[in-house]
Amino acid sequence: MIFLNLDNAHLPDDFKKPVQAVLDQALAGDETDNFEFPLITKGGARIEVLLNATTRRDEQGNVIGVVGIGQDITARLAQEREYSKLIDTANAPIFGVDNKGAVNVWNKNAQKLVGYTPEEVMGKNLVQEFITGKSLDCFVI
Repeated sequence: MIFLNLDNAHLPDDFKKPVQAVLDQALAGDETDNFEFPLITKGGARIEVLLNATTRRDEQGNVIGVVGIGQDITARLAQEREYSKLIDTANAPIFGVDNKGAVNVWNKNAQKLVGYTPEEVMGKNLVQEFITGKSLDCFVI
C-alpha cells in the first residue's frame, strides 16, 4: 500500500465527479470499497488507484470526515491484461468456472471448438447448461 501525494498528481476531468461522489457518499455514511480511478502524475504518467473511502466519526458517532486509502494497482492491471491476452491467444480451448460452476473465462479456441461465444456462456453454469448425455458422467460436483 502506498500513500499518494496529490500535490504531484491530478484527476482526469471525466473522473472528478465520480471520485467526488464517492467522497460525498462516505460523508453521508455510505462507505465505498474498491473504487478504481486513474491519477495523472506530475510527469504525465497514468497510474491506476484502488480506493477505499471510510466515514470518519467522532466519539458521539457524528461524521467528521473521510479516510481514503488508495493503492497503486497499475502493475496488477497490466499483469491481468497480459494474462487475458495469453489465454485468449492460446492454441488450446481454455475455460474457467467460479466456485459455483459459472463460466468466467472462455477463450477464442473454446468458442471455435464448441461454437458458443463468450457472451453466450459467461455467468452460466458450465455443467448444467453445456455438458450433456454421457459426458455429464465425467463430472463430479
